[in-house]
Amino acid sequence: MSVDSIEGGAIGEVILGGDMRDATCVVLAAGLGTRMGGDKLTKRFGDGTILDAALAACASFPTLVVASPALRLDVLAPNVRVVVNDEPERGMAHSLRLANANVSADDAIAVLLGDKPLVRADLVARMIGELGENDVAYPVRDGKPGHPVVFSPFARALIIALRDGDTIHLVRDHEMLTRRAVEIDDEGAYVDVDTEEDYKRLRP
Repeated sequence: MSVDSIEGGAIGEVILGGDMRDATCVVLAAGLGTRMGGDKLTKRFGDGTILDAALAACASFPTLVVASPALRLDVLAPNVRVVVNDEPERGMAHSLRLANANVSADDAIAVLLGDKPLVRADLVARMIGELGENDVAYPVRDGKPGHPVVFSPFARALIIALRDGDTIHLVRDHEMLTRRAVEIDDEGAYVDVDTEEDYKRLRP
């Protein structure tokens, strides 16, 4: 694992539960993208790439991207750090553990997936603001949870125990945590790009 820093804007803060608390966006972008022939996050989308669209939604917050070695040099945004996942085949849980280890233990983290280009900045800010005194906050529509998922510092302690192959749901739905499920009507929390058909359908 290696960590790069890209210098940018000032560290942002958000009011959570009436107190000033730091929040960091974590963008998981180390997937192999095998169903699209690899490197799907560098495909053109709008004025940039699929990954650029996800990063734009995080622009108001310090951001950490967990990237595959091949994607490392494609992360060009202010206020962004890059953690390189040298073993992307180990899956999302491994990427999340790497991110968790590279963010201050005092921060809440908002976890986004790099292949969800329709997520908007206002959704990210709202989920962070909705955390309040809860351990987890996330959007939900028709009973289906979406992204981003925001974890308090207390909830983040459970990320360490995730094993390769585990999913983020194991932490989000843990019985010892308090949750804030926020009803929304926003397809950006759900739509991802997994196949060429997805890409052709969503590309502006």
